[in-house]
Amino acid sequence: MRNYTPSFWFMLKNRLKGRSFLYEFYFKGKKTLDVGCGEGEFMKHDRKLVTGFDPNQRVVARLKSEGFNVFSASGENMPFGDGEFEMAHCHNVIEHLDVAAAYGMLKETSRVLRPGGFLVLSSEVVTKKFWETFGHIKPYPPAAVIKLLRPDSREEFEGLKEFEPVGLFYIGDSYKNKLAYFISFTIGHFTPFFRREYFLVLKKR
Repeated sequence: MRNYTPSFWFMLKNRLKGRSFLYEFYFKGKKTLDVGCGEGEFMKHDRKLVTGFDPNQRVVARLKSEGFNVFSASGENMPFGDGEFEMAHCHNVIEHLDVAAAYGMLKETSRVLRPGGFLVLSSEVVTKKFWETFGHIKPYPPAAVIKLLRPDSREEFEGLKEFEPVGLFYIGDSYKNKLAYFISFTIGHFTPFFRREYFLVLKKR
């Protein structure tokens, strides 16, 4: 993977066509772990190569009945072997965790990734809407995560030196109208305004 972030036009083109630019650019054809898979939307891209887990046993039972490769587990104790996956996808999960759980999830993800593998971590940018979701516990801006990757994190936690940050990008807020979406997507990507989500790309050393 020579380019660690997709181009603006690649993202926009896939978005407007109803495709996941994340899957197309990072995960297609690779053995992937979906961290906190939720309702299984991401796993639908490839039921053979994408494995998921989630602490919600009801959701996991339903996904199992539909043929997905999914497990009931927490991010702090993943039921997978060391270096089992090429890629890890973690979308809108970390903001639902307290600090200890978030750190444990990142630590475990680094364990199950093989050297040279990637974690694509995405979360909401803090706006008024962020706190309108009952399950959101704490925002984790990219700078906060990146600080943990230093050998001396200067935090209460040991540094996650297994990861190095290799990419960061943002997208704008979404609208049903394609023109409005194009405008917000563009402004959110190139400026600090109208940002809705960030995508932090971490590579395992």
